[in-house]
Amino acid sequence: MKKIIGEFFTTDEKTKDRPYLSNTKKELIKSVQTEDQDILMAIRQLYLDGKNFDMDPCFSTGTFYKGIEEPKYKLDKSPQRDDVMLNDILYGLPFKNMTLNGIVFDPPFMFGKHGGWKDSVMNKRFTMFDKWVDLEEMYIKALSEFYRILKKKGIVAFKCQDYTDSKTTLTHCFVHNWAVKQGFKAEDLFIKVATGGRIYNKNLTQRHARKFHCYWLVFKK
Repeated sequence: MKKIIGEFFTTDEKTKDRPYLSNTKKELIKSVQTEDQDILMAIRQLYLDGKNFDMDPCFSTGTFYKGIEEPKYKLDKSPQRDDVMLNDILYGLPFKNMTLNGIVFDPPFMFGKHGGWKDSVMNKRFTMFDKWVDLEEMYIKALSEFYRILKKKGIVAFKCQDYTDSKTTLTHCFVHNWAVKQGFKAEDLFIKVATGGRIYNKNLTQRHARKFHCYWLVFKK
């Protein structure tokens, strides 16, 4: 497929539902999408003048950058590629104050190890915090570091997901409050709807809505 810099498609391909991918017609950017790439491209267009993100501190394998540019700086606690820098965000980020313009953050979202968590497909893929306080500590530390290293009007694209176990935790509400307390302004919110199935125990009585979506919150310094 022919590639245009900063675009997924050539101009003769369909971009009806991806208006920010077309260089021939500007249309409405929607808050609800089914692909992380579409949301990241939309955030780039709206808040970074089309420029790429500078850094991702939880890069993993970089799966959702397929088809779009990866950030210049790629970090992870457990690097999966040779070009990813080893770094645990709990101990700070290796950047000077006010040096970056855009950050992508997609941290683990599950917490509370119990039962068969070790064999959980989600745990093996995304890892899991022991307790809610561990998630809270990591998220707040990350926001503090982001605020430090971002330039004025710098952007954080923060992916988070509410979590239902024995109860539902509306994590995105906590993330919003932590970010605002840190000094960020909440600029936007995108919803990514899952198109695939979700693993669940059919033998249990359902007491909460099954989560088929996650959020991308956009914060500005």
